[in-house]
Amino acid sequence: MMRLLKILVVLLVLGFLALAGYAYLGDMAPRQTEMRQPVALDTGADGAGAAAPVAAPAATPEAVGGTDEDGASTAAETGTAEQTDANGLD
Repeated sequence: MMRLLKILVVLLVLGFLALAGYAYLGDMAPRQTEMRQPVALDTGADGAGAAAPVAAPAATPEAVGGTDEDGASTAAETGTAEQTDANGLD
């Protein structure tokens, strides 16, 4: 009985090692395929509910951190302006 238990434990350990080796060394890259599926969007048939797109304001040298007309450095360049995260996470 003990011999059978020992063989079972050895087989389990070898199976686990084989599985770990295959996962680490085997080619398990996902198969990539292009899928095209039609999507129905509720855009409103009359178009009355659609909002007009808002244009972003143009970047000025002062907003970017450059210099003004006389060549003086702006607040963003000197570090006195409040720094915000570009992603809005602050």
